[in-house]
Amino acid sequence: MNADLSVAPEIAQLAASSVLPPPPHAIAAPSTAGRVAGELTRLAATPRLWWDLVRFDPAGPVRIPLPATAGAWLLVLPPGATANCACAYATLLAGEAAESPVPPDPAAPRPAAATPLHAGRVRVHGRPGPHLVRGAGRGYSVSLHTGTVTARSGD
Repeated sequence: MNADLSVAPEIAQLAASSVLPPPPHAIAAPSTAGRVAGELTRLAATPRLWWDLVRFDPAGPVRIPLPATAGAWLLVLPPGATANCACAYATLLAGEAAESPVPPDPAAPRPAAATPLHAGRVRVHGRPGPHLVRGAGRGYSVSLHTGTVTARSGD
């Protein structure tokens, strides 16, 4: 059946909204690890949203919540500094940083090795929980963390 609604544009508009599927951004997709990691990657690739917030403090770590996100933050570490973190996802933006479990297991024969963060790759923690992030290089490190979906569509 082909309904010709050209004679009544108002009716055509009403009919179109009931026939066409909703726009893609109106469909709520479930948060999966891949989707959250993808959102963090997109946020990391858009420095205009966060670079002007970065503050370098030689006295210690700086945690900076990102506006217009659902729970994302920047972590700026001076060289050799450590910070407690309980993120589910992390990526390195600048410098060098590594993560290690906290507290270290005193019963372990040797302490757990620190795992470096890499720029352009999102670390997905299988079991989010407390860990340490350490500035591993000679300069400051800047990393991006979240526990949930972070970036808004269209940013």
